[in-house]
Amino acid sequence: MAGYGVGGQMLRKALLCAAVLLTACGQSQPPRIQCARAVGGPVTQAEVPENVIITGSLVRGNEGPKLAYMHEMSIEMADDKIAPRFERAERSCLEDQSLNCNLIDATITVGDASAGVRPRANLSVRLPHASVARFKADLLEPLPGESPGQPSLRRSSTTAEDLSFQILDVNRRLAQGNDFRDRLTALGRRTDAKVDELIKVADKISEVQSTIEELTVQSRTLNTRVDTELLNVDLRGYVSLTSVSSPLGEAWRNSSRTLGQSAATVFNYIVVSLPWLPMIALGGALLVWSWHFLKRRRGTRHMPSSPSSSS
Repeated sequence: MAGYGVGGQMLRKALLCAAVLLTACGQSQPPRIQCARAVGGPVTQAEVPENVIITGSLVRGNEGPKLAYMHEMSIEMADDKIAPRFERAERSCLEDQSLNCNLIDATITVGDASAGVRPRANLSVRLPHASVARFKADLLEPLPGESPGQPSLRRSSTTAEDLSFQILDVNRRLAQGNDFRDRLTALGRRTDAKVDELIKVADKISEVQSTIEELTVQSRTLNTRVDTELLNVDLRGYVSLTSVSSPLGEAWRNSSRTLGQSAATVFNYIVVSLPWLPMIALGGALLVWSWHFLKRRRGTRHMPSSPSSSS
């Protein structure tokens, strides 16, 4: 009976710690590793992932910052060179195995001179650290027929996001989840446990396993962002003052539409005003009649009297 009491107490502790784990997985701040101690003693370094150490009751990383780099490039060139450069970069990413390039997005807009639409292309690739400089250099490599100095790099920027805490937090929760799952599995194999307690343990194991799988996906995503770099490339044509896509060319192309809109506005105003024209004409006639009437009254009032009437 004493052994059975100890087993039931350990099962209750395990269920409590599993609930704590499932709650902690939705928190941004790392909770303390107290459940592992409550279920089966202190946490050792062997129970947590590599590159993670235990300080007090918190897990901390022993490496430098985990940075996820993102690069932006804007390159200008002649309109007829956009498609060849886009195709060369896309083919290089897909076929050059030495680059280890992953093509995320590739979009190109075919130009239409009559409609004022110029060609434009965009590329998004993910590369290992060692391949980024080479891929950038290949983008700026002149194509056959390009004059010296072409294409032109108009903008280049690099940003970095520190994912150290996120990776550390996910790894810590993974270690907790695996530990709780193993302990719950061991407790579920006890022969002196009640059936309802074993059912609860099985349910908690299923919940913890689902959480572990979600955390595993998060961990892989974060580590991929750290191990590789994202490069976004914008390929566009040169813009001149006389170009059909320049502000002056765009205004000239839209002039007929602007004229039509203005004419339509005037026509709508006339149509709206038509029902009021008789009233306006009647009001104007009344004003003219009233003005003439008052003018005659004033003339009659100031007219001098005849001599016969005065004698």
